[in-house]
Amino acid sequence: MKAWIPALILVASILGASMTMAQPVRLNVVAEFPGSYLKWIHIAESEFKQARLNLDDYKIVVLDEDESIIVFIVSLVLPGDPGAVKPAYEVEINKKDSKILHSNYAR
Repeated sequence: MKAWIPALILVASILGASMTMAQPVRLNVVAEFPGSYLKWIHIAESEFKQARLNLDDYKIVVLDEDESIIVFIVSLVLPGDPGAVKPAYEVEINKKDSKILHSNYAR
């Protein structure tokens, strides 16, 4: 029986050490939306490319209206530096046929 005590202590210390090392990982969620909206972003993406807009400089907003979806991009840079603010741009897409109704710069 005494031979089991060192073995139990060893197992307990190993399990205890592994449990303290298995800390929960914090995830930095930067976007969360229904997957059905991703298709609208993909449709609008061609317009952003045509206007030569780098999406890395923008945040994307998707507005769901009655008959259309508007994918709107807004500059990530704070308005404190007017030279660094990128123009906003919007693409309106028809829900029924997924065709682009119009796209333009916005204020």
